[in-house]
Amino acid sequence: MALSLELITATARSLLVQYGLQDVSMRRLAKELDVAPGALYYHVPSKQELLRTVAHEILAPLRAEPGDALHLMRRFRELVLPMRDVGDLLLLAYALDASLPPAQLLPEKLAAAGWPEQEAQDATAVVMRFALGAVATEQNQSLLERTEPTDEQPPRSILDTPQAMAAERIYLHGLHRLFARDA
Repeated sequence: MALSLELITATARSLLVQYGLQDVSMRRLAKELDVAPGALYYHVPSKQELLRTVAHEILAPLRAEPGDALHLMRRFRELVLPMRDVGDLLLLAYALDASLPPAQLLPEKLAAAGWPEQEAQDATAVVMRFALGAVATEQNQSLLERTEPTDEQPPRSILDTPQAMAAERIYLHGLHRLFARDA
């Protein structure tokens, strides 16, 4: 199979989910793809650009999400929370590219709800920082609290734990506060 940006991105995403963000290096990626590390740089200029590309690929389902701003941000959490280290990845990627989904769609959703353009842009920046921090924090807490499953207690989805339910309540409370224009 010929080396391509799509193959590199898919392999990097697989490494991220399987081993975590710390183990996604250009050297490891090259080894997985059985190519010299330099071959990757023909398709991706840097590791930062690779991480940005992986983030865009993960968030692609949010590019045309129906519903209002609250629905969009709930879908964001549901989409990324179960994927290991994606919160940390998205924090890095957003620092490089503030147009990551759902940030490119959120101002439109807010404008449809009557927000003036500049207010919608400013609120988008605040909401994205809140959502990214909330998801990264929740993923890191889950990783630190994780115990090995037993026969009596099979593994559960990160979304089904009591901690996740409390975190979702806090996340929704924060979104409601941020989307309340009269607050």
